[in-house]
Parts: sequence; C-alpha cells; structure tokens
Amino acid sequence: MSLSNAMFASVSGLATASSAISVIGDNIANVSTPGFKERRAEFADVLGQSIATSGGISQMGSGSKLLNVGQVFTQGTFEGTSRETDLAIEGRGFFTLQGQTGTLYSRAGLFGFDQNGLLVDPLSNRVQGYGIDPITLTSNGQLGDIQLSTSVAAPQASTLMNVSVNLDAATTPSLPFDPTNPNDTSEFQTVLTLFDSLGAAHPSTIYFTNTGPNAWSWNSTLATADTTTPPATAGDTVVVQGTGTLTFDAQGFLSTVTGAPVTYEFAGGGLASQVVDLDYGPPGPLGTGDLTTQFAGSASAVNSQSQDGFGAGTLQTLSIDRDGYFTASFSNGVTRPIAQMALATFANVEGLASVGSNAFVETRDSGQPLLGQPQTGQFGSVRSNSVEQSNVDLADQFIRLILNQRAFQANTRTVSTTNELLANLVQLGQ
Repeated sequence: MSLSNAMFASVSGLATASSAISVIGDNIANVSTPGFKERRAEFADVLGQSIATSGGISQMGSGSKLLNVGQVFTQGTFEGTSRETDLAIEGRGFFTLQGQTGTLYSRAGLFGFDQNGLLVDPLSNRVQGYGIDPITLTSNGQLGDIQLSTSVAAPQASTLMNVSVNLDAATTPSLPFDPTNPNDTSEFQTVLTLFDSLGAAHPSTIYFTNTGPNAWSWNSTLATADTTTPPATAGDTVVVQGTGTLTFDAQGFLSTVTGAPVTYEFAGGGLASQVVDLDYGPPGPLGTGDLTTQFAGSASAVNSQSQDGFGAGTLQTLSIDRDGYFTASFSNGVTRPIAQMALATFANVEGLASVGSNAFVETRDSGQPLLGQPQTGQFGSVRSNSVEQSNVDLADQFIRLILNQRAFQANTRTVSTTNELLANLVQLGQ
C-alpha cells in the first residue's frame, strides 16, 4: 500500500468521523423536540485493491465511507400537558396530516382547533380521522378532516315519560276533574318538562283525581298559552292533552292503566301532534323499575320521573380516549363521539423520508401506508394530554461524540505521520 493511499484512507476516515459528529450534533440539538427520532450514522469499509503476496491474493482497504444515516423509531417517553388535544401514540403508528404539500406523517401530536373548527398542527396541516355513524355512534371508516362542525347539539323531541308515584290510599273521592279549577278537583299533581321537535321546553302537569276505591283518573295538561288546542271553556286554566285511569289491587299495587300514550299539541311552531308514551311502571309487586302504588299512611308523593327529550346544547368539554374517539359533552347533557383518530403505519418505517417540522413522507422504500384505528391490529393507542418526547439518549450521544472525536483525532494523526514519511522520501532524493 503506497503512502499516498494511506493519506487518502485517512482523509476518508476524517470524512466519516465528521459525518458522525454532525449526526450526533443534530440528535443533541433535538433532544427536546417532541416526536423526534434519533438518527444514526452507519459506515462501511472501502475495498481498495487486491495484491499478490507470498501467501496468495490479499485485499487492501482504502478507508471508510458513510453508508447510510438511519432513523431509530423507538418509543419516546411521555410528558403530561394541560391541553386535551395534545396527543401521543403509545406503540406503532403515525398521525396522518393533510397539508399544501400533500400527505404527511408525524409522531408529534401538538394539535389544536383553528378558526374553522379543524384539528390542525402548528403549521395548519389538517389532522385526519374517521367520521361517526349517526346510528351506531362508531367509526364509519371514511377518512377526512377532524372538525367540530358545530358548537350546538341538535335537540331531541320527547317520546317517553316515566312516572312513578304513590297515591295516598286514605284519600276520599272528590269532584270530577275540572280544567277551570284543576287543583281543587285533584288530590295530587306532578310536573314534567317535555321538549318539542325544536327543543323548546313545555311544562306538563299531570293531575291525579281519586274516583273511588282503588281507582284514580289522571289528566296530562298544558297551560292554555302553551298549546294550540283551544280550551274547552273560556274559564279553563289548563288544557287536557290526554286522560286515563289507574286501578290498584287490594295490596296497593298497580293493576291496569288506560289512556296512554298522550298526543301533545305544543305551541311554538314545533311538530304538530307529538305522541309521547306515558309509562307508570310495571303492574304488580314484581318487575324492574320503580312502581306506581297506592299505599296509606303517607301523603301522595313522586317516587321517580323522567323523560327522554332535551333541548339544544352548546359544547362544554371535549375528551379523547385511548381508542382515539373524540367525545363532545354538551350543556343539555348529551355526550356523543364526533370523530375518531386515524393512524398510519408502514412495512418499513425506516424508509420514510424526513421533511422537517416533525413530519415524514412515504417513499418507495417505506411502502404505501396502512391506515387503521387505534388499538386495532398492529396500531398503538392514543394518549391525550400527553406529548411524546424525543427518543434521544443524551448520555449515549455524548459517549458516541467522544468516540468519534477520538476517531477524528486518530485520522489526523495518520495524515500527519504520512506527511512526515513523504517528506523523508523527498529528502532522500536531495
């Protein structure tokens, strides 16, 4: 091997050591970058020539070269945050983003909603997810932007009332129910607030009138200004929307119910003739749910009552679970999913190309993306209020920095030694 060849081999060693130090410097610079994956300089030797020796053909090297700068996609640690839309992936997968340059993939979940309700990263790339089927309230498999399309939850008209009361068995029969004087012609009343198709609230009073032993009538009413049904007489203070009877057995348990369901004619422009089923509970002493009874010894009282309607509601809170579902809670008590995060993975994640700003793009080496839902198949889970930190091990980087520094120094020493030997050869000819 000639001295000049030794010089060139040393120069290649300087180049590879310099490259390694540059990669290490980049790793150290990004030790606090969310979602950053450390890079590793990978080297190979250079075959210079084959020479004949007394023992046969031998091969002489000509230094080293930079073979590849690989990406190490190990899991980073998690840092808790106070923002719900800060997301991290525990396990395999990338967030899918759509931007002006096309589709991007990232492990950095620093997201927030823009002025249009779109979930975006700090560069306004739109986070992709799946829509929600309105019937099953699960992912519909259609990929698109994650958006808070409205801050108002649509109302739901009342279709069912559940009423459970105990009517005092010691009550004596009174006059038949009279809408002009409902309080004096009933022994007990309760109020439920119902909702029409527009979400408007309508208080409905149910009056209970004792009509004989173990027998009661009930009248479901609205205020005269709250219904399109005209009063029966000019002096009516309430308008009856439905009426029926309750009968009880000798033990005070409900036997029969007549008159349900009730057809309400609400004022205010909602759907006309709104049918609401009225359930007083199961008959007899058995069955599930609260019972309507007729026991003596205590005043008439409501055991429980409910209805299934609600008015329009404004968005109050947003939560994100480990399956990637975005669940919105509204002021009317409605809680429903509005989207599900989509994750992507690749056959060869090391083949992805970094484009900066914590983003990658697919290449021929990475293969095409496989999209799916968190916690299904090979995909990891989503952690909200969390950010994945860089996977750079600072102590390991410093050790590698020292080793490559020594390698650089050793190669400079080889260069200087070769230079001295060449100088000696020049002096021989003088």
